[in-house]
Amino acid sequence: MGYLTFYAMMFVALGLWGIWILMKWRELPAFSKAVYESMREKKLLSDRISQEDFKEIFIRTEAPLAASYRWGAALVSLLALPLLIMGFNNLWDFMWRLGGSVPGPMERGYMFNVFMTFLFVMGAVVLFLYAVTSHYYRNAPPSLKSEIRRLEGKDE
Repeated sequence: MGYLTFYAMMFVALGLWGIWILMKWRELPAFSKAVYESMREKKLLSDRISQEDFKEIFIRTEAPLAASYRWGAALVSLLALPLLIMGFNNLWDFMWRLGGSVPGPMERGYMFNVFMTFLFVMGAVVLFLYAVTSHYYRNAPPSLKSEIRRLEGKDE
């Protein structure tokens, strides 16, 4: 299997994951109705919370938002992969030529260059994932329990 085929297969896997996340988003309203009825049956919700209000807070708190953030980060990382490798190798060649173009382990294609390319790409992707994850958790939705308390007026 060639590199391009493997790269295309990663997009296929990412697409399947995206379809799965989209299906989770689409089934959320129906699932919120089932959760609402179950909580009413078990007397965990008061009469002050309507089904529409519950549906709104359920979607806001229980949506697969973290998975959507991860999917978006994976897509950007996958699209940036060839650009990161090309950019690092151009920089490596530039530095190698500035150093006198001495043949040997610093030349592109040697194990040291491959290892440094790997470290650079992994470092860039990890920093990007850190930024996305920290953004998500800084702006994370409230819990369902706290939203129910807010609607019932117990947080006043």
